[in-house]
Amino acid sequence: NELGMKVNMIITDYSMPGMTGYDLLKKIKESEKLKDIPVVIMSSENIPSRISRCLEDGAEHFFLKPVQLSDVNKLKPHLLRSKLINFCKFQPSFLDWSPDAGNLCQSCV
Repeated sequence: NELGMKVNMIITDYSMPGMTGYDLLKKIKESEKLKDIPVVIMSSENIPSRISRCLEDGAEHFFLKPVQLSDVNKLKPHLLRSKLINFCKFQPSFLDWSPDAGNLCQSCV
């Protein structure tokens, strides 16, 4: 944010040196600035309890590797919604938008 960059989504592996994708997810969801960013976790290990825990604690999706095209297609609505919201912020004719109220124009709902 300080650099004027917008993060639409965070995609991470579950197994990383120093922390797991679950640990990263928890840190993101505990952050006031980051908590609304969708988080996608991926792993080559099919461990149902791990997958469930990540999804229950806020991951938008959990993909098994190798990631399939159908998995990638599941991300499109999140990215398109973000683009539409950003578009509507700068289009007065489209919106009844207020950053404080958090409301969206009808196109973004």
